Amino acid sequence: MQRTTRQQAAKDLAALRSAARATTVVPPSYPMLRMTLFALVNLTAAYTTLITIPAMVSSESTSTSNTLPSLSWTIITLFAFQTTAGLVQSHLHLSSQAAAKGKRRSQSLFSVLNTSIVIGAVGTAICHMFAVLFGAGFVHQAMETSQLACYLSLLTFYPASFILGTDFNGWLRIFVHNSPQTYTEAALYSQGMMAIFGAWLGSIVIPLDWDRPWQAWPVPCVLGAFLFYSIGAVVGLVVSIVMRQRALRIEFGIDGDDKKTEKIKDN
Repeated sequence: MQRTTRQQAAKDLAALRSAARATTVVPPSYPMLRMTLFALVNLTAAYTTLITIPAMVSSESTSTSNTLPSLSWTIITLFAFQTTAGLVQSHLHLSSQAAAKGKRRSQSLFSVLNTSIVIGAVGTAICHMFAVLFGAGFVHQAMETSQLACYLSLLTFYPASFILGTDFNGWLRIFVHNSPQTYTEAALYSQGMMAIFGAWLGSIVIPLDWDRPWQAWPVPCVLGAFLFYSIGAVVGLVVSIVMRQRALRIEFGIDGDDKKTEKIKDN
């Protein structure tokens, strides 16, 4: 009787291990070291384009007339940064997918760039529409609102488009249903959602009667988006590390084996 119980327990443990090996684990789009480097690049790009470059281009005057040219240089430089980083990410992502399927890459980087620019433009229109719905003037300061929308799109829609492309279900799954599956998707989700939240949070100080130059529209929203985008880059990296640890545990069946062993000991 005891021998039969041990044999049954051994069979159950072997079946559990084989099931753990058969569990589908979503691979990363690129290794964690590269993700760390990209997070640092994103932080550097956000800081450089928003703080350093406008300060070098604009005068030391703090009048609101400098808002438009400063944001223009910010958007132009951030677009260059995000395009370079996005093309590298897309190359790594497409290469890993092709290697996993054993096929050659079916999409060129030029077509990826064209698709991303279109999606970025659509994202700008969406951000502009929501800014107007939340109280921004439709005609009054429309140029400033457009610049804010473009800046938000460069932090959210544009970088994600290099990975997701025209995968509409992927966009819904990540940004509507809040269920990123890969490390890359977790990073994009954290950065994008935190940037939008920061822009909304920054608008709180605009109606306050402080008469400060940085209260001019849309400077608080841009600063809030930058600050929370930086936080989102760090949060996305931490979430990716946690997802990686869980994937490794599932792949090697660590948790399942431990629980099964405890049940066997109790019996």
